[in-house]
Amino acid sequence: MSADGLYCQPPQLDWSQASGPRAPDYGDIYFSAEDGLEESRAVFLQGCDLPRDWQGRSQYVVGELGFGTGLNALALWDLWRREGPAAGWLHFVSIEKHPLSRADAARGFEAWPSLAGLSAQLLAQWPSALKGAHRLVFPDDRFTITVFQDEAERALGEIEAGIDAWFLDGFAPDRNGAMWSQAVLDGIGKLSRRGTRVATFTVAGAVRRGLQQAGFAVEKRPGFGRKRERLEAIYAGAATPPAISPVERTRPCSGRVAIIGAGIAGASLALAFRRRGREAVVIDATGPSGGASGAPVGLLTPRLERTGRPHVRATLAAYEFARRTYQGLDGFHPDGVLRLPRDEADRERLQLIASRMDGDHVWDGEGLWQPLAARIEPRRLVTQLLAETPLITAQVARVEERDNGVCLLDSDGREIVAADLVIHANGWGASAVFDALDANAGQLAVIEGEPPVRPVVWGGYACAAPGGGVMLGTTHVRGTDPGAAGSAVPDLRAELAVHQPDLAARLGDEVLQTWSGIRAVTADQLPVTGPLPGGEFNDRWLQYSTGRLPRIKPGPPGPCRQFILSGFGSRGFAHAPLLAEALAGDLGGEPGALERSGRECLQSTRFAWRRLKRSH
Repeated sequence: MSADGLYCQPPQLDWSQASGPRAPDYGDIYFSAEDGLEESRAVFLQGCDLPRDWQGRSQYVVGELGFGTGLNALALWDLWRREGPAAGWLHFVSIEKHPLSRADAARGFEAWPSLAGLSAQLLAQWPSALKGAHRLVFPDDRFTITVFQDEAERALGEIEAGIDAWFLDGFAPDRNGAMWSQAVLDGIGKLSRRGTRVATFTVAGAVRRGLQQAGFAVEKRPGFGRKRERLEAIYAGAATPPAISPVERTRPCSGRVAIIGAGIAGASLALAFRRRGREAVVIDATGPSGGASGAPVGLLTPRLERTGRPHVRATLAAYEFARRTYQGLDGFHPDGVLRLPRDEADRERLQLIASRMDGDHVWDGEGLWQPLAARIEPRRLVTQLLAETPLITAQVARVEERDNGVCLLDSDGREIVAADLVIHANGWGASAVFDALDANAGQLAVIEGEPPVRPVVWGGYACAAPGGGVMLGTTHVRGTDPGAAGSAVPDLRAELAVHQPDLAARLGDEVLQTWSGIRAVTADQLPVTGPLPGGEFNDRWLQYSTGRLPRIKPGPPGPCRQFILSGFGSRGFAHAPLLAEALAGDLGGEPGALERSGRECLQSTRFAWRRLKRSH
């Protein structure tokens, strides 16, 4: 699909057998011809001693090699609904090199009508073939799936989780050696805790010896159907300690959460914590969407680059997660967006991107047609994401850290709210506590006239405005001054005349509405998420920044009570929902929602680390 490795190669399927799909490239089937569902239950669920092993656990994490049709996920989900702890969360972390299309998965699910309700929910969130991590959340059942789409060895190195049980369900070892290599089995061991269980259908000698070398005690068990034996194993080694790094993963912090900012970042955090049943309160000086998230209308489009670098995979995954988050909400109009080239060089770039992307990005002769992109009404979306999360209208002047938490104070020193931790999610306002943010101001306008048939974007954009008229956006001015109200209208008209002259000619004279705001951006144009790096960061990492490694590695940081989620620029609605999900998950000690390398690109401490290295 993708010459630069951004998308996974789809599987070649043979549906000629009544028993289900077969992979001719591997000479193997996806599930048992006798009864795939019962095999999954016997080999994997019973083989990992479920449901008994998760009893009394507030979180339980199952890892898998070979997501395939998703059958094991459905069988596990079904058991969890019936016999999971009343207040627990189940996390399923799976790896797949050749992800099935939604249509092929639906065809496979027809074999299990008893699971139709669950399979319909899974299909509604079925991920694209994009490489990297895909987070699927089913809050009603307290169940999360994170699929890492890549080669098994590489994917294992990108997972940040402690696994309680493993389902090893790749194609047979003699037909898919890469999935059963010693490096892969060692990777499984590194993500396991003492007592972690492994179940698999194979009893191949190389697999038994490989698991033993990776630290597992292995035993043969009676097999299912015509297979005489299968394997079960228990990890007997020591748990691998988390890596200590200047861009290490956000460490867990329990308790009540105070969220400063009621824009898209704060609203996305409110949703993420509410899904987990965790107490949170939002504080904002002006109420919902009072800042850069308050534009009358916007476009939800992906950030497009021609490479498969970690930050590209992460931001594209974020765009997909955002679409799933907004699906069905008022103010979300997924009717597609046409991206026009700015010049001839940009035309070549967009044509190349179309050739390397999937069918959701198509060059139509005029521009890059993105049928899954959307027009959005920001205020309506933010209000729905905030939902019943408590909102306090107040201006936070400072945050005072105390022994057991934080206190948010107004300009008179009066307490607004106390909490166990605080997340600064107030866009440019977060620059008061995080100096790596820059300001980017902008204006847009609604002008009388007939809107384009489909939204168009070229850097600026034009689309239908709620209530009528044409929305023109948006200017980008470095600093905090967007200019006087309406002063950007001539420039917006002139730019439209260059890219859409027919539409520009149909505009009327009346300006129906103007809006301005200040966006928070960073030097590398990527958002920031994670702990606020205080003075102790320099103390811990100063020697390492010289490149001469000291004898003693820095220990873990002290307890952190202040965090940040900001720096989205004009892409808050595309990126904030997944990064809020990831931060909430990290603070709760859950499996990571992002690839490790992608998270490191976005981690808040990256700027402090760069400054330290530059100082020598």
